This record gives sequence, C-alpha cells and structure tokens, in this order.
Amino acid sequence: MLAPLFLTTALLFMGHTCYSLHSLLCKVRPLGIPYFAIPFCPSPISRVFGLTHPQFFLMTLDWQVRQRYEIYRLIGSDIFFVVSPWKVVLHVADPDMAVEVLAGKGGNGELYTRPDVYNSMLGLFGENVLTAEGAVWRDHRKITAPVIGKSLSVVWEESLTQIEQMIRYYDKREAINTSYRDFRRATLGVIARAGFSKVMEWGPLTTALANEKDDEGSYQKCLHVLFENFIWAVIAPSWILEMLPFKTLREAGGAARNFRFFMNEWFEERKTKIELDNKTTLGPSSKADLMESLVRSSGLDKGSTLETQLLSNLRIFILAGHETSAHTIANAIYFLAMYPEYQVKLQEEIDSILGDSDHNQTSYETHFDAFSSGWIAAIMFETIRLIPGLAVMPRQIGPIPRTFPRAGDLRPITLPPGIELWIHVIGLSHNPKYWTQPGKTEAESAISEFRPERWLPKSGDNTLFKPYNGSYIPFSIGVRGCIGKKFAHVEFTAIMLGLFREMGVEFDSCGGRKTFEEARLECLAEMENFENIITLQPTGEMPGIKWVRRR
Repeated sequence: MLAPLFLTTALLFMGHTCYSLHSLLCKVRPLGIPYFAIPFCPSPISRVFGLTHPQFFLMTLDWQVRQRYEIYRLIGSDIFFVVSPWKVVLHVADPDMAVEVLAGKGGNGELYTRPDVYNSMLGLFGENVLTAEGAVWRDHRKITAPVIGKSLSVVWEESLTQIEQMIRYYDKREAINTSYRDFRRATLGVIARAGFSKVMEWGPLTTALANEKDDEGSYQKCLHVLFENFIWAVIAPSWILEMLPFKTLREAGGAARNFRFFMNEWFEERKTKIELDNKTTLGPSSKADLMESLVRSSGLDKGSTLETQLLSNLRIFILAGHETSAHTIANAIYFLAMYPEYQVKLQEEIDSILGDSDHNQTSYETHFDAFSSGWIAAIMFETIRLIPGLAVMPRQIGPIPRTFPRAGDLRPITLPPGIELWIHVIGLSHNPKYWTQPGKTEAESAISEFRPERWLPKSGDNTLFKPYNGSYIPFSIGVRGCIGKKFAHVEFTAIMLGLFREMGVEFDSCGGRKTFEEARLECLAEMENFENIITLQPTGEMPGIKWVRRR
C-alpha cells in the first residue's frame, strides 16, 4: 500500500520541481544575462564528490570564497543568474550595481531589504539595527549611531590592556601557539569594557573553560559553544534544542539561553549603577561606555520598547562585533607571519611615531590619527579585502520591477520582482577591472595576494588609496553601512600597536620538523577553504604561530 503512495508523491514532487524550474528559466532567459540552472539548493554534496563544473560547484556552500572572481572571468560577465526550482539569485561583482542595491531605494522609497531568512539569523536575540527594515530600522539607528563613537577612548585603552595581558602570558611560555580564540578573547574584553564597563582580564580559553563555575568562565564557555554551533541556535528555539537527545544540540540551546541570561544580567547591573549614580541628566564623558551613552541620550523606562531595543542592539554589538574584529585581527597576524617583511615595515612605523615613549601611555585622541594612513591601516584594509567578514550581502527586489545601472558602457538592466541579488564582496574586491594598478599588468598587481602597500598614500599625499566606488565594500555602503567601522579600526590599530611594539610573530617549526615555506603554504591552503559561520572562518586547523621578543 505504501509503495504506490511514495512513488506517486515522488513523481508529483519531481513534476512540480521541473515545472517550477522551467517557469523561472522562462523569467530569466529574455533578460540576456548569463545563467546557470541547478536542480537543488547549495549543499555539501558537490564538494564531497569533487565536482568542478560551474553547475556543480554552484551547488556547494561557500563557493564564493573559493572562486573569488574566477567564475565571472570564466563567463565573461560581472553578473549572472543561478536558477533553482525554488528561487532566482543574481550574483553581482559589478560595483555600480552593488552601490545601487546596497545604497539605493526600491519602489516603496525604502532601501532594498534582506531576505527574511537572513534577518531571522541575525535577529536570534531580538530585532536590532542589523535586522530591522524601514521605519523600524530608522528608530534603531537613531538610538545607536550617535553613541557608537563615544567610547573610542575606552576601546583604545582596553585594547592595549588586553594585549599587554596576552603578551605577558605568552612571554612566560615559549613556543605556546596562539589562535583565533586568543583574539576573540581579547576583543570580548574590549567590547565588554566599552559596552558595559565590565572588566574581563585576558586569559586563554582553556583556562576560562576550566573555571566555568565562576561567572566570567561560564560566560566565555557559553559564547564558545554558541559560536561553534551557531547554525543550530538559528534553526530552532533554545527550549526545543535542549529537549533533543543529541549533546551538541542541547549545548547549543543552552548556550543561546545562557547568552540571553548573561546579557540581561549585565544590562540590569549597569542600568542600576547609572540610576544609583544619578547621572542620566548629565552629558556623557569621553570615558562613558556604550550603554551609559545610550541611556543618557535616550532615557530609559522599565519594560519600555526603548529598553527592549537597547538590549537587542547591545546583544548584537557583543555577539557580532567582537567576533568580526577578532577574526580580522587573527587573519592579519597570519598574513604577517607569512610575509615577515611587512612586520618590519609595521614595526619601523611604530618606532618612528612613538620614539622612546611607552606605547601603553598612548591615547586615542593623540595617537590614532598618526597611524590612520600608514602601514597599520594598510594592513587592516588589505586583510579585509582578501578575507572580509562576509562573502556575500543578500538583498531582494520588492513587488515591482527595478532598473539597475552597470559599470562601464553596459546598458542598465531591468529585473522582474521576486529576484534575490547577492552582492559578492570577495568577487568585487578581486575584480581586475578595478584592482589592476595603474602602469601594471593584472599579474604584476597580484590581486589575490597580500600586498598592503597598494593602499599607501602616493608621494606627497597623506590619503590612503581610494578604490573605485563599490569595488571595496566589506563594511557595506551608504546609510546602512556598518556603524561599528570606526570602532573596529580603532581596536585594530591599538592591538597592532600593542603587539608589534615589543613582539614579532612567526610560524612554529614544530621542533624543526616544518620549514617556513611548508607552514606558509599550509596557511594559504587553509585560507582558501574558509566558510561562513557568523563570519568567514577556517574549516581546519591553521598552522601554529608563536610570539617572540623583538631582537
């Protein structure tokens, strides 16, 4: 009895799938844009079988990281469609079109929105400035944007403090490897201090996990588990995950629940302190944390919508902010280990600016600008060009057709409703039309290689290189660009200053069993296989690195 039923169901599903794919192809073909038709949505299956034709690797997860610009070069177009039975996606490595999609407005006068599934992922802990749309987004931005830059003095100071503690730890333990977790721990300490005036001394994750019975250790374990299993926390509510028989899922559910608990506790603790100090009628000082600045600028009533908005935004600042900064810093460290000549340039710049003064006595107000157009800034921008926080930025067209410009002499294209546009951040930052340097060939420009000097000011100038508008968008663009960009820049600068004033980084030779070139090639190979979790992250173990005192 069941066999005919299953067979009928399978045939109906296949028929519906074929009909849906045919209908969407009919929608795309008249537009004259290259397209690929795939029978199912992206999954790991194509990678498992090692299929290399575009129609196969387009069905893999994170192909954008591995292909970079190469698929656009292959088809001879900076835009192309991927059509599956369920949706049509236009992949974009055209900077003019990217600017319009990210900063332009749709037919209703609002910015183009993200597909709902992506907002639900980022909205796991409440609606916030990253997930809200339209008028609600403007309310969130009105609250957060004016105050995000008021804690930069604290960011600089705490970044140096965290790195000083990290150096002290490794200085006593020769050949102990560092990792992404080390910098995640440092940036967590920075955002905790800048966000809530919460002091968290730096320590390796293993120590924190061993001390999980105290509040700080428990919080770090909670974040560690959440980052490692973020996709499960997005798929299902915490209470469901905690009821399932699988340990990993139960831990993911518990981590999501505990994160909310810790954030609520920090929020209430800081709010009570502000109220007790009776400071809400005064203007914030340069040392005010994010929450204090938010409360002072907006006021706060218990249980109000404003309180909910503040808490949701502080959660996303903590969760996403320290994660992206940590991985950018760690990636830069690995690049500097692979290209030690840039460490020398960086250290020479630090020495020339600071002279004999103590770097721990520097401040944001007096020293940030001095480093904002030199090697530290160039290293940060080049690191993010090669490995941005996100591989793609998805948007969707509203209910009416929209016309988009295209770079060069290409005619604009009008797209029908119901199409998703995926802005390929890495594809844009590897597009040779915009990254081949004047007077050089594409090969000489080494677009896929770490070359921070491409950003340095020309002789007689003090301004960093400005790429073609839309070809470099790791922080997005327009009014919905990342409001934490300056925060991240200050944090990166202070941490690089704290590290390389006294230290250098090199690959661990594993007792002489591994040469520098072997470690460098291993590192490059791992960087080719990053995947999207919360940010782009390595899928395997990166080579060991260690800190050494400058000679």
